[in-house]
Amino acid sequence: MTVANHVDAFLGKVRADAALAGDVFEGNVTGDPDRYANVFHDTGFWTGHDAHGNPVDVEVTFTVHSVGTTREQAVWVSDRVRAAVLGWRPTVDGRRCWKVASAGSQPVQKDTDVTPPKFFAVDRYVMRSTPAPKEP
Repeated sequence: MTVANHVDAFLGKVRADAALAGDVFEGNVTGDPDRYANVFHDTGFWTGHDAHGNPVDVEVTFTVHSVGTTREQAVWVSDRVRAAVLGWRPTVDGRRCWKVASAGSQPVQKDTDVTPPKFFAVDRYVMRSTPAPKEP
């Protein structure tokens, strides 16, 4: 079991939105889209222990940068991502996942370090899972 399974589920859910499908990236943005979502994730926080003392519960935090050429575009992307993942219960093989929860956000900001300037919103989401019960 790896964090990659959780990342694939999260990215798949966001990319399932036809309006965002080609404009969802994982760290590296290709091309020069007017608006897009860039998804970053941590390496996972492992807790809980099985009978052998191994950590078995996982929590992955996703940080999503919603970017647009205008403030409205950045908010639009952020709203689409939020609608897709907030309260959604992912499916990850061998895991029991809890609903994705919000872990905070930041106000829309203007990035003047790029030309032309872009606007971006930052939202964080948490995905938690535990081992799925074994079938008898």
